[in-house]
Amino acid sequence: MCKVETERAENDIKKGKIVYFHFFGMVAKYDSDLEFNELLLKNNIKVDSALYYCTADELEYCYPNRMYREIENLHGKNFIDSLRNIADKQFITKHPDKIYDYFVCDQNSLYPNDKSYYDFVRRDTVPIFLNNKNYTRYSQNYENDFLKSVEYPNDFVFKKENDTLVSRISAEFTLFKNGNIKNVDIQTYFYNKINEKHSFYYSEKMKEFILKTKWVPARNKDITVNCKVLLLIFLDK
Repeated sequence: MCKVETERAENDIKKGKIVYFHFFGMVAKYDSDLEFNELLLKNNIKVDSALYYCTADELEYCYPNRMYREIENLHGKNFIDSLRNIADKQFITKHPDKIYDYFVCDQNSLYPNDKSYYDFVRRDTVPIFLNNKNYTRYSQNYENDFLKSVEYPNDFVFKKENDTLVSRISAEFTLFKNGNIKNVDIQTYFYNKINEKHSFYYSEKMKEFILKTKWVPARNKDITVNCKVLLLIFLDK
C-alpha cells in the first residue's frame, strides 16, 4: 500500500499536482485553517485531509508524507510554518472580539512588573500539556501581594507542621484588550474543613484584588487579544 501511494504521489508531482494534508484526530487544531488554505491555494498547493490514528506508523501516510517533502523541496523547510503564522495573524485581525483560552496565546496576561509568564510559574504544582502551555497561572509576585492585602481570621485553623497539603484559592476571569475584566469566577479549597466558613471572605478579597490590579493583556502573534486568565494562590503555607 505504501509503495502504491508513493508512486501515485510521484506521478501527481510530475503532473504539477501538489497537495497539503490536514490531519484530524489526536492532533492540534487551528482556528486559522480557512486563511491557511487560501494561502496554500495562492501558491498552487491543493488541500486535502486525512484521519490521524493513535496507532499509526510511518507507512500509513505515504502519499501525504511524500507531498509534504515535495512542498519543502519547492519552498523550503520553514514555508508551512511561515504560512501558518501569516494565517494566524489574519484570523486574529478578522476576529477582534474573540476570547482566547490562556494556553493558546504566545504571551499570557501578566501581573504588573512580571517580565514573563513562564518565569514565574511554579511548574511542580500543575500538569503540563499542549507543548508546555497548559499551566495554571501562578506568580510568586501576585501571591505575595495578595497575602499582604488580607489577614487571616482570628479563628483560622492553621495546618500542622508536618502537613503537606495546603489551602488554596483559584480564580478565572476574562481580561480584555482594553484592560477591562469580566466573568470573575473564584473557587476556594481548605485542607482543614473547619476553615470553609471563611470561603466568602477570601473569595471577596480575591475578587477585589483582581479588579483593582492593572493586568497586562495577553498577546498572540504579537497582537493584543482578549484572553481568559487563571490564577492560583496558596494559603497557610
